[in-house]
Amino acid sequence: MATKDYTMSNQLRHNCVSVTMTKKKELSHDLRTHGVNAHSGGKGYKAISKELDVPVSSVQSIIKMFNTVKNLDGCVRKRKVSSRVTRKICRHANNNSRITTKALIDTLNQAGETVSRFTIQRILQGGGLHGHRPRKTPLLTQRHRDARLAFARGYLDRDTNFWSSILWSDETKLELFGYMDVAYVWRKKGKAFNPKNTIPT
Repeated sequence: MATKDYTMSNQLRHNCVSVTMTKKKELSHDLRTHGVNAHSGGKGYKAISKELDVPVSSVQSIIKMFNTVKNLDGCVRKRKVSSRVTRKICRHANNNSRITTKALIDTLNQAGETVSRFTIQRILQGGGLHGHRPRKTPLLTQRHRDARLAFARGYLDRDTNFWSSILWSDETKLELFGYMDVAYVWRKKGKAFNPKNTIPT
């Protein structure tokens, strides 16, 4: 019987070494299972420690603190913002892509929530919303779009000789909708040309 236990202990220690090569602070699953079963069978911490060749503190951690043989998640700091507030922030940014973090902070302060600018940015980025400069597009109605599409299709098959005879006129920059150098929008990937994420020029 003693020989069998000695052989099992050697095998378990071998498994432990192979596991600790990758996870230094975790004992192997077989080793922990054997320790828990041995304690359930009436053995003390020191006897189990000597049998498995591990510190007594490790045996105590397995049996007392963890009370399980599973790998437990690491200690994670509690989230500062609840899931309800997170959804509220993302909803505001989805409804108004031009809203600023300062405006979001003011809105949350009125509701009794104190959140920093960096926390709001992390929440929005976690929801797939990233700050981008809005694409500048002409201010067109649907009638304009239809007319331009028909015009483009009419000249689709023209050769290079035709286009070389065209004199392209210059365009003057007129900012009819205020300064556009500091404008940002919160949008998801692939939504750059959504009308609410563009600036008319």
